[in-house]
Amino acid sequence: MLLVLGLLSFLSLSAQEATVRGTVTDTTGETVIGANVRIKGTDNGTITDFNGNYTLADVNTQSAVLVFSFIGYQPLEVPVSGRTTVNVVLKDDTQTLDEVIVIGYGQVRRGDATGSLTSLKADPSVRGLAPNAQDMMIGKIAGVNITTGGGSPTAGATIRIRGGSSLTASNDPLIIVDGVPLDNSGIGGVGNILSTINPTDIETFTVLKDASATAIYGSRASNGVILITTRKGTRGKVTVNYDANVSFSTRTKKIDVLNTDEFRAFMTENYKGADNESAMHALMGDADTDWQSEIFRTTVNTEHNLSVYGSTGNLPYRVSLGYTRLDGILKTSHMERYTGSVNLSPSLLRDHLKLNLNGKLMHIRSRFANTGAISTAAMFDPTQPVYDENSPYGGYFTWTDPDGTPSSLAPANPLALLEQTDDRSKATNFIGNAQFDYKVHFLPDLRLNLNMGIDYSKSDGGKYIPEYAAFEFNAGGYDGNWEQTRRNMLLEFYAQYVKDLDFLDSRLDIMGGYSWQHYHRKGSNKDYRISKLDDEGNPQVITIGDYVNNNYLVSFFGRLNYSIADKYLFTFTLRNDGSSRFSSDNRWGLFPAAAFAWRASNEGFLSEAKALSDLKLRLGWGITGQQDINQGDYPYLGSYQYAVGEQTHQMLGYNPDGTPNWVSVIRPLAYNPDIKWEETTTYNLGIDYGFLANRISGSVDLYYRKTKDLINAATKTAAGTNFNQYVVANIGSLENRGAEVAINAIPVLTKEWQWEIGTNFSYNKNKILKLSFGDNTNSERRDGIKIQKVGYATDMFYVYQQVYDETGYPIEGAYVDQNNDGVRNDEDFIIYKRATPDWTMGLNTKLTWKSWDLSVAGHGSFGNYNYNNVAASNASTATGSVFQNTFMYNRPKDALYTRYTTTQSNSSYYIQNASFFRIDNITLGWSFRTQARLPLRGRIYGSVQNPVTFTKYKGMDPEISGGIDNNFYPRPLTMLLGFNLTF
Repeated sequence: MLLVLGLLSFLSLSAQEATVRGTVTDTTGETVIGANVRIKGTDNGTITDFNGNYTLADVNTQSAVLVFSFIGYQPLEVPVSGRTTVNVVLKDDTQTLDEVIVIGYGQVRRGDATGSLTSLKADPSVRGLAPNAQDMMIGKIAGVNITTGGGSPTAGATIRIRGGSSLTASNDPLIIVDGVPLDNSGIGGVGNILSTINPTDIETFTVLKDASATAIYGSRASNGVILITTRKGTRGKVTVNYDANVSFSTRTKKIDVLNTDEFRAFMTENYKGADNESAMHALMGDADTDWQSEIFRTTVNTEHNLSVYGSTGNLPYRVSLGYTRLDGILKTSHMERYTGSVNLSPSLLRDHLKLNLNGKLMHIRSRFANTGAISTAAMFDPTQPVYDENSPYGGYFTWTDPDGTPSSLAPANPLALLEQTDDRSKATNFIGNAQFDYKVHFLPDLRLNLNMGIDYSKSDGGKYIPEYAAFEFNAGGYDGNWEQTRRNMLLEFYAQYVKDLDFLDSRLDIMGGYSWQHYHRKGSNKDYRISKLDDEGNPQVITIGDYVNNNYLVSFFGRLNYSIADKYLFTFTLRNDGSSRFSSDNRWGLFPAAAFAWRASNEGFLSEAKALSDLKLRLGWGITGQQDINQGDYPYLGSYQYAVGEQTHQMLGYNPDGTPNWVSVIRPLAYNPDIKWEETTTYNLGIDYGFLANRISGSVDLYYRKTKDLINAATKTAAGTNFNQYVVANIGSLENRGAEVAINAIPVLTKEWQWEIGTNFSYNKNKILKLSFGDNTNSERRDGIKIQKVGYATDMFYVYQQVYDETGYPIEGAYVDQNNDGVRNDEDFIIYKRATPDWTMGLNTKLTWKSWDLSVAGHGSFGNYNYNNVAASNASTATGSVFQNTFMYNRPKDALYTRYTTTQSNSSYYIQNASFFRIDNITLGWSFRTQARLPLRGRIYGSVQNPVTFTKYKGMDPEISGGIDNNFYPRPLTMLLGFNLTF
């Protein structure tokens, strides 16, 4: 690498460099103030002054290309060609419709897009701390709701595009990186599939939302598609960019529980005169321990990213290296990631053959914290110390029975749960592809595109809990190891013919292709007890097993784009998918789509509307499929499971020596030969608009989605008809209705000041239309505190309706008798609120003054509720709930408010409003340019992440995927300092 870089540097230095000057004007002769001028493929640039003049140093006058751009004008690229004075004229561009954006199997001008899609450029100046790719999209795109899994450095994220279209099948979008689709099943030991991509390598995100945009992907497209395009090599001299930051993270909030003094007072006052009062006081310790402070910490984290790009001869290239170290605020949680990427993008045969070669390598090492320590810390007795030097259980304080062994019913020491659980993993992932795009010599309107890709990972890990750890002492400790290999292969070929026709001043763009995908996974796990031995003296087996899974997708697809006079745009798409997850009778699914767009702003009768920059109306319809069913790879085949381990043997009498005769169980598994594709039909009506040279722009969309043949994993079968009470079957239907509004504006644009602001709002309401065979309108399925019921939204809470006294306090055990029969039973449950929001929004703004920039980003949701399980499960203040002879529990302060003597976990009181608006980050930066004494340019910035959240929710954090608040890893407050250097 050093030799290559040295050679490239030598070649670049041998070229001629000089200072280039010039003037930028518009077509009327007026100077353009504040226009951007930069060398293509580099960050070396400047802006024009009050007279439209610019000066740009360190320009390779032989090979450099200058890029001129400004709001309201068409961008212009001009080769320097040996000159030192370059004057240009920018043409009006009342719309940014000529910008090319990525779509499925190709590109399209933004103005020609007929589907509902959003393209987001990765802006490093507002990124802040974003270790994972999805962090850069939060709050930026209408209709895309991203909920991270909390503050853990290894946490994943739940991404929903226009709500969920399935019940038990996957609701995750299809994610494609540089043409390679990722497997949503993830990588073992990697909590977030998008952590495999270094965010600094990302150039754009394109989100396809309606069926007319996604149907080209057919299967897996029912939940939307996210296309990620990474940065490519560019022509020009060698440029080196180094980005680094250091951050400090700390806890901002905790579960509100009784402190030591409050706990002592509570025990004294609440149980005065009780039969076991003296035993309680005897058990109380002398310490003053804040258990939540013991398990959390303040951490120091760092990121380093280095990229080198340019070209040598006819070979543009980009090479990058990245290192990220994150320590979670919950002790023992940790993630260390190494990334590398290479891109080569040469053009051969006089630009008839373009190659795009990508390789991305990631290695990640993680340690996972036992999050059970979070809820345990909230209930552990604050009068007890953290450590006990006489304890045989690792030196931690431990509740014990009279015989000195750990109490099996008592809560474990929270810090011991963390420090005595060693749960680690390491994973290596490679994503690579080679794409060949050939413009046929004898027919240049025809392009042939071949894409070959692979997504390969290998990971392993282990979890070890010593036999002397109190919380595993009675079981005999734990020693488990696992490994996984995953290989996803892709082969795609398509041909595209584009021709401008004299007939009706039209343009024809027709494409057809073939896709083959193979997903292969294999792995094993071995879990043992440490101190417990089997009859042969070996560590007792808990589970042991191996697996190998495969599934294939074979597809034929085509698309026709036809435009008339650049005003009337038509798109027709068809894809035929075959999935090995279905039997031969149901294997193939046909997914059509059609869309029409009218660029009204190009009509003559609107030519006098000077304020109007863009107006386009869109209509779309399409059908997409779902085969990511979360029920294994062959749910239509009968199969058997060979059971191994301590809980999977059957005793058949005794051996002659009197020992038990254990045999392994082989049991048949449930299957359904008739399972088939789940299908979603979508209708979309949209408007794209722009005013005042696109200083104000955005879109409005209305949509309706209906999913039929829902893949339902909990379909009850008649007794004796299958090998399980429930099987997976295509039962039911579901609808989503919604609206999206996106607004982007530049209210201020002067020589020294620029203010950009963007906001988006999304509304989504879903309803279950069918959930059983026939037309049973009362069909329902309960899942703990939630219910799925016909006529209601998914994931509704199912509780008793709480009754309150005249002062507003909940009355223990008092619930509304819904049927007035005088008996409290299941008939009195009500469907009450839901976990998913009615509205989501994002707000982003950036203010630039000279070399300074200030940006603020935030997002929120409204109409969603959480079940506060932390409060519900610890509400009882009865003696038996706080004192158990050999140990005691602490209580949350909410228990003093409700004054319940017994747990009331089914009360609607615990379904609490979780609407919120969160300020995600505030970033302040200062940029500097190349000077005589400083031969580099760069930026210094500071950022505050998660500084404030506005909410009425009573728990620790309102933003929880699924709406069940329990053991939630809190999001930290993070302060970051960083710099970016380019030379």
